[in-house]
Parts: sequence; C-alpha cells; structure tokens
Amino acid sequence: MTRRSRTTRWAGRLAGAAAVIALAACGDREAAPGAPAVAAPVAAAAVTAGDRAPPPDPRRPGEVAITGRVIDVQQQRPVGSVEVVFRGAAGDATTTTRRDGSYAIRLAPGGYRAFVRDGAALSFGRSDLPRLPGPPAGEVAGVPDEALMTAVTAARDTDGVDLSVVPGGVVAGHVIDRAGRPIRGALVQAIGGALRPTLATDLAESGGDGGFELRLPPGTFELAASHPRFAGVSPDSRTRFAVSSGHRAETTLVLTAGCVISGRVIASDGRPAGDGALERQLGPGEFEFAPTGRIDPDGGFRWSTTENGDIRIRAWPWRSPPSPVRRFACHDGARFDGVVIKLPERRPDLEGVLVDRAGRPLGFAFLDLRPLDPDGIGQQERADGAGHWAIYSVPPGRYRLIARGETGGVATTSVVSPRDGIRLELGGTGRLEGTTPRLASGSFELVLESCADGELIALPQSRRLISVTGGRFTADDLPACELALAAVWRGRSVAQHVAIPAGGAARIELAIGDPHAVTVRGAVRDAAGAPVAGAVVGVVRPDDEAQAATAVTDGAGSFVIKAFSGARLTAGAHGATGSARVGGASVDAERVDIVLGETDDAEPGR
Repeated sequence: MTRRSRTTRWAGRLAGAAAVIALAACGDREAAPGAPAVAAPVAAAAVTAGDRAPPPDPRRPGEVAITGRVIDVQQQRPVGSVEVVFRGAAGDATTTTRRDGSYAIRLAPGGYRAFVRDGAALSFGRSDLPRLPGPPAGEVAGVPDEALMTAVTAARDTDGVDLSVVPGGVVAGHVIDRAGRPIRGALVQAIGGALRPTLATDLAESGGDGGFELRLPPGTFELAASHPRFAGVSPDSRTRFAVSSGHRAETTLVLTAGCVISGRVIASDGRPAGDGALERQLGPGEFEFAPTGRIDPDGGFRWSTTENGDIRIRAWPWRSPPSPVRRFACHDGARFDGVVIKLPERRPDLEGVLVDRAGRPLGFAFLDLRPLDPDGIGQQERADGAGHWAIYSVPPGRYRLIARGETGGVATTSVVSPRDGIRLELGGTGRLEGTTPRLASGSFELVLESCADGELIALPQSRRLISVTGGRFTADDLPACELALAAVWRGRSVAQHVAIPAGGAARIELAIGDPHAVTVRGAVRDAAGAPVAGAVVGVVRPDDEAQAATAVTDGAGSFVIKAFSGARLTAGAHGATGSARVGGASVDAERVDIVLGETDDAEPGR
C-alpha cells in the first residue's frame, strides 16, 4: 500500500453510504440504542396564528422571500427559538424560528449556504475523507465549514425550505501532561463519526486550565489531540466515545512526549519539494507503505508517534517520485530535528493533462489510479495549476485512470504503464427533472453518492437543497454518468440510480413526503386460492416494524383497513404468513390481496 492507498477506501465508504444517510435521522446505533432506523412521519399539528413565523421585513426591490421550518430529524419534530443563517457573498442574513419551527427571511437573489446556529440543535453534514492524514490547523478551530452547509439558490419566492438538525451531545474534559499539569493550546478533535457539525464544534483548543468542550452529533468518535511539545495522546487515556443526543461525557487526555521527527523535503535540485504525503512502512515489502502524515507546501514536515521502536518513513510529494526510506529509533522523548529528505531524479511512468469538456485545464484536481492486473498498485495524484499531472513508481501493466472535478463531471480511461501524453477529459454535466407525487411543495436535500462509468467513482459529499413546486423539481449541473444519488426529506432517505446525459435531461419520480392515507380493501387466500377466514391483517410502520393498525378477515376472507401509500401489509393464520405492498400513488382507496406463503418486501418507489 502507498500514499495512494486512499483509492482502496472508496468502496468501503460507498458501501455504507445508505447507512450514513440513515444516521442523519437516528444517529449511531452504538450511540443511541433502540433508535429507529427510519424516522416516523411528522404528525400534522394544529398551529395558532401566534405560533407562525412573523412576516419578514418589507421587501426591498429585487429581494425574494424564503420560508420553511427547522426540523429535528431524530425526533421528527419542529424546533423553535433557534437562529437560522443564510450565508452569502455579502455576509450572513439571519432570523429566528417561532414555536412551531417556522421561519421567514428575505434575501437578495443568489447562492447561499444555510445552517442553524444554536447551542443544542446542530446542523450537520457528511464530509469527504481527507486525502492525506494529519492534525488540523489551529486557525480552523471553531470556524464554520461551508462545505458541510446546505447549498440554497434563492432565485424566486420559495416556501418549504426546511433545514435539518439533530440534538447533539457533549464530550468535555481537560488536557494534561504526565505530571498532571494543564496544557494550554492543544487542539482536540473528534474523528470518525458519520456526521460532522457544520459549526466545527468537533474541534476545540484547550484553555489555560487545559479545558475543552466538543459538541457532536450522534455517533461514535475517537478523540485525538496535538500540540507542538507533544507527540500525541497516551494510550492510557480514554479516547473513544459513543455520543447520543443530550448525553455528556467527561474525560482527561494525557499527552505524552513520544517521538517527533521534523525537517524538510527537497527536490533533486535542492528546491522545496512542495506538499504531499509522508508514508510509514508497515511491512517488509517494497509497496507496503501507507500515508501517515502530510508535507507542507514549503516542504516542511512534522511527524510524531507514541510508539517505541524502529520507524521507517519516506516522503512522497505530489507529482514527484518517492524518496528513499529513512529509519529512526523512536522512544519516548526522542526528537529528530532538521531532518532533510531528498527526492531522487526520475521520469514519471504516466503523464498527461486533465481538462473539462470545453478543453479548459483543471488545476489542482485529484486523480486516482486503480490497477486492472493482480500485481498493480493503486495510487492517487494531484494535477498542478495548469492541469498537468505525473504519476511515478507505477509497475508496468493495465490501469484505470479516474478524475472528477468540483464541476464539469467525471472522467475515466484505461491506460497501460508506462505512457505519456494522456489527455483526460471530463464527461460534462446534465439536468435532472422529477416529480414527487407525495410532496406538492417544499424541499429536499440532494446528495450525490457516486458515478458508475466503468469504475465506481465517489463524488464530493456536498448537499444542495432542491425546491419542489406543484410536485415537480429540477436539478442542474449533475455529472453525466450512471449516477447514484439520495433524496433526503426530513432525515428519511430515498436512494435512486439514474443515467444523466451530457447536455441533456433525465427524469425520475421520488417517493418523498408524507404518505397519503389509503383505505385498503382486499382478501386473504391460501396457496390454493381459497379464502382464509379469521386471518389477522396488519399495517406495518416503516420506522420500527410495529403494526400501526390491524383487521381480521370475515368468512369470505375479506378485510378493510386504514393504511397509507407504500405501506407493507402482513397477514397470518394457522401458522402461515404473507405480505403485500400498497401502491405508492396518492389515491384514496386501493385493493390489495394477500396470499399466505408469498411476500413482497420491495421498497416502495424502487
């Protein structure tokens, strides 16, 4: 494995994508035992005029009105008295929700990032895994992360712009040294949860008494701490916490001197090498390396460990060959300062340029190289400002080269190493048009998961708010590919696959919104087609698989039951069971027959 082993982790993240979205509604299973996997629909509540959000200030010329609610997607209820923020080019526009969770705000047309600023209710997002590991910079502590905020386009008056939050938990404590003295200025970070708080409250700097406090969404987190005088957290400290809503945990993190290696990386001509990866050798093989640290843009680095023993590391900046391996005898308190790591002079094995569909170069975009032969090595690389890229130490063989842009789509091609002059062009974008039979007006969050274009390509984990008007919606600038996406409405997710054509439009129907009430009439029969009297028929709730209503068949095997669109019906008699689905259409009545011994467990809308 090399610094490029990042490519082997995409599949694991994509396999769990649906579970990650479900966590937006209920949190981590370990954190909140018994939490429902899918939240129940919000009951329509009687609201007095005084509960509603007041009308915004008088409209100035050109402004648009945005209204909606803040929803706790774990409890599926509105959240009142919280600050709603729309962050745009001119700064923040804010308002406060009323008791029923509603808000109203007027904005100049344009693009915004929307979030909720509150001490208990947390806006959240799903962040991309870092390309290279390493401690965060101190200046980002407490700075809201716009990449985690929901993107909103304010083009016209829009109702139903609902914002999702979860009630968070707290992990707090103190950072001390082995002598028990408080450590000021340590950066404490919670790592590994499925969700991240938009306001970056998962990162804090310890105060003069060593104290810190992290506000986190539900999930399981590992704490890490960094400080210039120390290598890291002692293995004796408790660092793993299962966080649930309203939960508070206390801990003491003991920092240890450990082993610190610092210096700079230079190119073969003596100039600073630029940023990239520091890799540690994990086994005796030539390719058994993994990224464990970062090189700064000026070539400087600082790498630390709390382990004792022989440590072998190498430097591998972007668009450069890897350095020879350096060995260090690490022990508690060891310091290796002023280390100079020099890169060898070598030609790349693969080289080319990355451009968009119009032929414009894409600067600083990432590429992934995946082997097609058993003895190949997966790698990752980054283009320079002119879109030029170069990959080194690629064994001869067949590979799949993959790139994606923040805009412009994705690109894949098969290559054989060695080769130069490769032109990799993004496939462009298209439009998605759709209908929501259950949702006449409102909004949902669109989350892009991956593209299938010969290979599975993970997409940036940004979220955008899509408005629904008259049961219809559109979304532009989607990558042209076989796209896997999720529509998230009040924490509940509907997964879809759709082929987006370059420069064209694809059409889908989404089963989002509150289910429509349906009166179901039908009959229960056995495998031979005979009616079954006295069979118990139940409507299964999607959130906890409990029965929401029941009925008993008459002498002719007939039943009538109140259900909802997309519901699963079950029937049982004399030890035999069966099930069937109510249709997803918004109709008032439907006939559904159930045959014992047969089941239909397909998800509605799939």
